[in-house]
Amino acid sequence: MDLDLRKLRYFVAVAERLHFGQAALALHVTQPALSRQIRQLERDLGVVLFSRTSRDVSLTAAGEQFLHDARALLAAGQAAQDRVRRIDAGEHTLTVGFMLGTDVTAALSGFSAGHPDVPIELVRIRWWNQARPLLDGTVDVGFVRLPVDADGLDVLPLYPERLSLVLPARHPLSGEAGIRVADLAGEPILQYADAAPDWAAVWSAAPAPDGTQPVRGPAFRDIEELLGYVRAGRGVALLPEPVAALFPRPDIAYVPAIDVPPGRVALAWDGTRQSRLVTDFVTAARSARRG
Repeated sequence: MDLDLRKLRYFVAVAERLHFGQAALALHVTQPALSRQIRQLERDLGVVLFSRTSRDVSLTAAGEQFLHDARALLAAGQAAQDRVRRIDAGEHTLTVGFMLGTDVTAALSGFSAGHPDVPIELVRIRWWNQARPLLDGTVDVGFVRLPVDADGLDVLPLYPERLSLVLPARHPLSGEAGIRVADLAGEPILQYADAAPDWAAVWSAAPAPDGTQPVRGPAFRDIEELLGYVRAGRGVALLPEPVAALFPRPDIAYVPAIDVPPGRVALAWDGTRQSRLVTDFVTAARSARRG
């Protein structure tokens, strides 16, 4: 079965609102027509996406997963359309992904020196989908943190990052010049929500340097959630020092982690997609790394 992007858009509109009437208004279609399209999509997939009662609409477990995937498919479709239209119009734009706190300045400057007329668009990428925007073409090249699912990607390691342990300012070890994960034995380590297993292991120090498994704390989806959990005493966390530096808080302490390896920032791109601009950007990043 070939997926119909129009049905995907209809599904996402309903899934985000959980209301067929509101979704129909937003899509400028009638509610009966929208309901027919959703029922046809469910028949095509062979699964039930929505639980419907006379009073409310909710996503099934399959619907939750399909919403996650449908958003990515629609983004990829839009990115493909944007790329061909830019090329047809003679526009040459480089879209560069970055993770919060990664140092993109030197590579951008080096690239722009050789391509002063090429616009650069910056797009933030997240830990739970580092590879996806590179593979679906949303970004042309991206600064990622290892580990990353490298299947289909070319990866150039760039530079290390020291890691910080994030503690409440009132914590008895908050004033130390450096602490070990072992010093926090028994304290919950906050988890990166929806992270791949390899990423989750590295960024929650599992196992700890002494071979023990940490106590799993709550999962967070952004830095503000992380800081909220730490302030409330629900756990501690590992962050790259450049990220920690962006969020100074009087009630939060960032202490260097002295018994875990540094993180590693890398450049990644889809090696199957030929692009002179990407090749030149990789060259600029490699030169900046040597410098």
